[in-house]
Amino acid sequence: MVSASGSVPTPDPSHPAAPAPPAPQTAPVPAERLRKVAAGILHALGAPAPYADQTAALLVEADLRGVDSHGTHLLGLYASRIRAGHLHPAAAPRVVRDGGATLLLDGGLGLGQVAGLEAVRLLVDRTRRHGVAAVAVREGTHLGALAAYTERAARAGVVCLCFQNGPTLVPPHGGLTPLFSTNPLSYAVPAHEEPPVVYDVATTAVAGNKLLLARKRGDATIPDGWANDTRGRPTTDPAAASVDHLRWFGGHKGFGLAVLVELLAGALTGSCFGATEDTASPAHGRERVAKGFVFLGLDPERFLPGGGFAARVDTLVREIRASEPADGVDRVLVPGQLEHERRAVREAEGIPLPDALREEINQYAAELGAPGLD
Repeated sequence: MVSASGSVPTPDPSHPAAPAPPAPQTAPVPAERLRKVAAGILHALGAPAPYADQTAALLVEADLRGVDSHGTHLLGLYASRIRAGHLHPAAAPRVVRDGGATLLLDGGLGLGQVAGLEAVRLLVDRTRRHGVAAVAVREGTHLGALAAYTERAARAGVVCLCFQNGPTLVPPHGGLTPLFSTNPLSYAVPAHEEPPVVYDVATTAVAGNKLLLARKRGDATIPDGWANDTRGRPTTDPAAASVDHLRWFGGHKGFGLAVLVELLAGALTGSCFGATEDTASPAHGRERVAKGFVFLGLDPERFLPGGGFAARVDTLVREIRASEPADGVDRVLVPGQLEHERRAVREAEGIPLPDALREEINQYAAELGAPGLD
């Protein structure tokens, strides 16, 4: 699961993703080392230690899963927003309205990860109490990879869906006026013996930070179908590709899902939506920092008690993996499987960082008097 705005697509289970262009990298960094450095930078920027630790842990978790566009690559974005006064790193989420099975929180324009983790904690609690629950958040900021939240709920036994909107970057299908973010959505479903099924996608073909990361790496091209130029013309040139003109996956189908995300994460939560600003932040439109997000939870024990649902999920997962691959396909994958496998590798071998990102992290650490990676 940038996404500075949305989440990175999980590869199509039946079509392994094309290999990324080679990028210059230094020696892999141990995950715990990277987490401590990221937390130190966030703490030096004004985040209380617990908030810095939570946010850094989720950024590194994205790196571990191979969702690099939502990992420590985002430290620069967060630092710039904090320094501009648009993100308040010490703000604590608060309950605005408590309806039992429904909750509305105000994130106070604080770190999105802090509000997101609190929302998931409350969601799991209320779902267990009521069978179904919804937790909405207004005045949130960038959440990072949505899978980090939905998977936590799934590992607690709750089926979870998450929707998030953001700044006005992407035009409606067939238009040129930016009204939407990449509008990511994610779901996670608990299993018994298998890992949870986890899906995390932007409703655009890719999240905007995939383009930014491609430029940072110095990639010569981006895959066909990722983005348009400023006039809506398809391009594979990272320099010409516009973060404001990403393409909806599946054309009108991805756009239709993006509208649903905008209505639930934006309009329903009392947040900004479309061109409508509803935030205490002075940053509007393309520069909008405020985001709305909503988590929906379902307790499968209310339908099939005794773990019956989780066992059936295991069965379906194994049937998918055992499916005969099509010509040219090595193996058939379950949503979230690649990220689960990649995490195991990177936990053992370390996280590869592009030279430019390593230098950027060290530069922020030096400016703030915090420990760096070198």
